[in-house]
Amino acid sequence: MATLQAIQPTIPVAPPVLLTTDEHAFNEARRRVIEGAVAAGQVVIVGRGAQVLLAQRRDVLHVRVVAPLDKRIVYVMQREGLDQNAARARIQLKDRDRARYLQAEHNKDPGDPQLYDLVVNTSILDLDSVVDLLSFALERKARRLSTPTGELGPGAGLPRYPDQPGDFRLPDSVNEPRA
Repeated sequence: MATLQAIQPTIPVAPPVLLTTDEHAFNEARRRVIEGAVAAGQVVIVGRGAQVLLAQRRDVLHVRVVAPLDKRIVYVMQREGLDQNAARARIQLKDRDRARYLQAEHNKDPGDPQLYDLVVNTSILDLDSVVDLLSFALERKARRLSTPTGELGPGAGLPRYPDQPGDFRLPDSVNEPRA
């Protein structure tokens, strides 16, 4: 828990928690630290199951940042000075640990897009562009906080189509078996 407090020491969080191996005490401390950080406002929480712990909060933007393994390996090699095999092993271990943790603690799969407001693939976008995108999404979500839940969704505020929309159909020749 001390590592969470070290992220931004000025955040008023729950009182320090004694180190323990008790799983329930650890999870309760983790929840208190995360909720304390959110209560302070304007905080970024990376991991820690926050996408589940804070799922019911409309004032939180839940984001998953993804990239193909080969791009992630290059990134970790560059940022951490590791060789390719060490970078791959580090990434794969962290991915397994994250998935196992979310499954064990919350019975959730981190790949479930319903846990997030936005999933961003950084295979082409650089991290500065992702930050710009997230800032935009956060601003737009903040504007919707006072909107009643029933008025939210993909069709919110959109007029009805003027005509019945058409469906894309493949030509029959595409569906015919070849000889």
